[in-house]
Amino acid sequence: MADINYHSQQLETAKAERRRARLAAEWTREWWFRLLAILLFAELIVPFFLWQAGLPASTDFFREVVAAAIVGLAFVFMLLRDRIPGALLLILGITLIWGMLALLEGQAAAPTAWGWWRLFKYPLIGIFAYLVPRWPADFARWFFRFCVALLIFEVGVQLVQFALGAPPGDSLAGTFPWKGVGPFTMFVFFVVCLGFGHWLATHQAKGLLLIIALGTAGAMLSVTKFYLMAVALLGVATLVLHLVRGGRFRQLFLYVALFILSAAIFLPVYNTFIANTRGLKPLQEYLTMDSLEGYLFSDGKGAEDGKYNLGRGLAITYAWQQISGDPVTTLFGFGLGSRTSSTALNVSGRVLDDDLYGGVNAATLGTWIQEFGLVGVGLFLCLNIWMAWKMIRHARHVDDPYLATLEYGLALFTLMWPMWLWYQKPWVSGVMMTLYWVSIGFVFQQINKPSKRRSRFADRERQAVAPADGSRP
Repeated sequence: MADINYHSQQLETAKAERRRARLAAEWTREWWFRLLAILLFAELIVPFFLWQAGLPASTDFFREVVAAAIVGLAFVFMLLRDRIPGALLLILGITLIWGMLALLEGQAAAPTAWGWWRLFKYPLIGIFAYLVPRWPADFARWFFRFCVALLIFEVGVQLVQFALGAPPGDSLAGTFPWKGVGPFTMFVFFVVCLGFGHWLATHQAKGLLLIIALGTAGAMLSVTKFYLMAVALLGVATLVLHLVRGGRFRQLFLYVALFILSAAIFLPVYNTFIANTRGLKPLQEYLTMDSLEGYLFSDGKGAEDGKYNLGRGLAITYAWQQISGDPVTTLFGFGLGSRTSSTALNVSGRVLDDDLYGGVNAATLGTWIQEFGLVGVGLFLCLNIWMAWKMIRHARHVDDPYLATLEYGLALFTLMWPMWLWYQKPWVSGVMMTLYWVSIGFVFQQINKPSKRRSRFADRERQAVAPADGSRP
C-alpha cells in the first residue's frame, strides 16, 4: 500500500513539473502578459498613427483605458489575496497630504484627480507587475533582449525615415509621434542603462558597445546633443558602483575608451551631415558660456504651439521663486495637480491658471518643485536611493546574470532620476515608463519572494529556540 501511495505521489509530482514547464514555455499566452503587451503597443504605435492620420494627441484615449484596466486589476489582486504592498501605502500617504493640500487651497477636484492619475499611473502598473502570480524563470533574459531588439527596430525606422527625406530633428524619432524626441531619448537612455548593467553583471562589453553605437546613431538623427554628456555621467556612475563593489581599477579604461570612441564618431558625423546641411551651429559652439546661458535660461514662445519654452535652468529658478513665498509652500508646494493640465478633459491646475508661464513647455523637475515642494522632492530622492540600494544589494548575490543585469541597470537609471527630470518630461514618456515600472515590479518580486521571506523567518526562529551551548533541544 505504501508503494502504491509512493508511486501515485511520484506521478503527481511529475504532472506538476510538466505543468510548470508548460506554463513557463507558454507564458506569453497568459492574459496578464497580453494586457501589458497591449499597453506597450498602445504607447509605442498608437500616437504615431494618430500623428500620421493628422489627428490631435488629445484624441488618444486608448492608452489611458488600457492603463486604467491594468490598475483596476491590480486592486482586484490585492483584494483577492488580502495583500497590500507597502508601495500602495506610500501612494495613499502622498495622496492624503498633497491631495488635501491642493483641495484646501481651493483647487477643483478634477485637476487634482488628473494630477493624481498622471503621477501614479505607471507606479500602479509596477504594482500590478509585482503582484503577477508567476513570472517565467527566463523573463530577465527575454526582457533585456527585447529592449535591445526594440532599440534596433527604432533606429532602423529612423534610418528609413531619413532615407525617405525626413529631416533630422525632434520628429525623426522612429515610431514615436510628432516632436517625439523626448520620449524616444528617454527610451534610449533606459536601454543604455541596461547595457551598463549588463557589463557590471557579466563584464562582457559587446552588448554595451552595440547599445551605445545604436544610441549614438539615434541621437544624431534626432539631434540629441545631450546624449554624449548623459552617457559620460552614466559611465562615471557605473565606474563608482564597480569600484565600490570591489572591481578592478584598470577596467575604468573601458569607459574612457567608449566615451572617446563615441565622441570621435558623434562630433564629426553630426557637424558634417546634420549641422552643415541644416544650417545649425557646430556642436562645439554650444559649449561656450554665452550659448549655455542662452540655452539654460531661455523663455521664448514656440512658433508652432504658442507655449513658452523655458530653459532648464530658468525652469528651476522660476519654480523656486514661486514656492519661496511662505514656509509651508516652500516645504510642501501647491499640491497635487496644481500645475497639471489636460486639453482633452479641459482641466488645469489652480497655479497653472494664474501663472505668467501658464502655457509652458518645461522639464518635469520645475513642475514637481512647485507641486510638492522640498519635502516631496526630498522624499522622492530618498525613495530612489532606497530602491537602488535594494537592487544593487540583491544583484551581488543572484546566480542569474540577466536578473543582475536588470537590477544593476535599473539601479543606475533610478539614481539618475534627478537628471532625467531636469532634462525632459520622463514621467509621461509612456514606452520608457511602461518598461521601467514593469521591470521594477518584476525585480522587487524576485527580491521579496515569499519563499525567501519564510526561510529567513524560519532561520531566525531556529536561532531563537536553539540552546546557548549549541546542543540540540
